[in-house]
Amino acid sequence: MEQQPIQNTSYSHAAYSANAGFVPLLTSRITALLAPTPADRILDIGAGDLILTAKIAAHAHSVLAIDASTELISAGRALFPESEHANLSTRVVDCRYLSAQTDIVDGSWDKVFSNAALHWILRDEGTRGEVVRAVHGCLRSGGRFVAEMGGFGNIGEVHAAMTAALVIHGVAVEEVRRANPWWFPSEAGMRGLLEEAGFEVEMMEVEWRPTELDGERGVVGWMEMFGQRFLELVEEGKRAEVSRTAEGLLQAAARREDGKWVLGYVRLRWVAVKK
Repeated sequence: MEQQPIQNTSYSHAAYSANAGFVPLLTSRITALLAPTPADRILDIGAGDLILTAKIAAHAHSVLAIDASTELISAGRALFPESEHANLSTRVVDCRYLSAQTDIVDGSWDKVFSNAALHWILRDEGTRGEVVRAVHGCLRSGGRFVAEMGGFGNIGEVHAAMTAALVIHGVAVEEVRRANPWWFPSEAGMRGLLEEAGFEVEMMEVEWRPTELDGERGVVGWMEMFGQRFLELVEEGKRAEVSRTAEGLLQAAARREDGKWVLGYVRLRWVAVKK
């Protein structure tokens, strides 16, 4: 399959920190499942700015962090320089094409980890199965794939409000559907994908986790950060208006009586073993 251009997002680290700072803070369950040990060589897929990765590396033999965003990886290296974190290495990789990284997909890793990234990476149906097979190929026999991502129904209210706002501003529903940047699978759907790749699913769980947003700009800041692909359906001068329209539609569904924005996150997490 011909590779498409790398998904090197336009996120600035400042915007990411302002609107997604809660992401590494809500990880006690998934890091407990990972249970890093001083002997573990761990691959972190979609590592972002390394805040969570560095915590994992403190308990592991070594960690390789990969992400499609040059800016986030660079920001992470500034926060966690190699001189002080010698067992943490990084590489910019479009994880949709992980299989092309033959020095990574080498059957040597003890664990592959991913948090809050696979719903982006697995969005493209054409590369979805290949990614999971590549993860399987990374692991040694008995190695573990430990991951958390958005599950079926995740942020459904935001998706509906953004769709409605774009339609109100003249975008066809089919265009909005094609622009959807995420894939939020059901438990059965993800289990099937893992088993098709050769994994044995040791555990899988779904958690309903309403999440309060950080940042002064609330849901507008969140949509402009994570809903870029939706907003790119209209010309730049109209994007703020679309975001405000979506915000208005979300008032009753996602704004608490104290004024805080709370989104309906659904988390899907698993431990799968390469037998």
